[in-house]
Amino acid sequence: MKKNLLFIGLLLAMSLTASAQYKGFSFGFKVGPSFDWTGSKTGAAVNQQVKLGCDLGLVAEYYFAENYAIVTGVNVNFVRGRYSFEDMRNISATDTITDYQLGTVDRQFKTTIYEIPLMLKLVTPQLGNLPLRAYAQVGGAFGYTHRVKVMDTFTLGDINDTDYRATDGEFNPFHASLRIGAGAEYTLVESMRVFAGVYFSHDFINSISSGALGITSNYRKYYGGNSELGARDLELNVLQNRVCVEFGIFF
Repeated sequence: MKKNLLFIGLLLAMSLTASAQYKGFSFGFKVGPSFDWTGSKTGAAVNQQVKLGCDLGLVAEYYFAENYAIVTGVNVNFVRGRYSFEDMRNISATDTITDYQLGTVDRQFKTTIYEIPLMLKLVTPQLGNLPLRAYAQVGGAFGYTHRVKVMDTFTLGDINDTDYRATDGEFNPFHASLRIGAGAEYTLVESMRVFAGVYFSHDFINSISSGALGITSNYRKYYGGNSELGARDLELNVLQNRVCVEFGIFF
């Protein structure tokens, strides 16, 4: 827990240091639900369910022109997911090649991602007589994936084996995503604004580590890690997608 708090503090210090270079600086807080699902460029991982997650964070923005701003901060994303993939498992007490059979793994996982977003924000002039403005923003986010916990259910015929595991070595600790969003903000008083918006986030770094459990070539070989078991037809590629609704306030 102390390490996590220290990491958040370092991320916040970096973002606030950068923000001091700009005029029109303001900061705030945000929170909201997210809807998470898994994608795969290779098709080896198949999404099974849209999961409900949660985002919260500190937001900092600084205007370099009247209607243009750079938005950053620190996000803490509680991510959930469920996907399936083919896997080779040992179905007997012995450890011979003939005991390994090809089945399906249904994996549910949860993790926490700490990240720094960097977004370009375009804000419209005031809409009508109300102190209301719409905005659009585009950019990305980079961060760190904390310990991943999974529940795997391996299915092969009548075999249905479930186990819970912490899989630090199987998942990439680095996180990077592209995102685009839109929303509206309402000025309560001169120095206080509330906002509501939505954004779509798509990972562009594989969540599966290239060195998982000593298996080379990014999980191209089956879970057993034995070259005699055969190589995968498709690389196990896992990319998270998220739609988040966010509510917040700027000071």
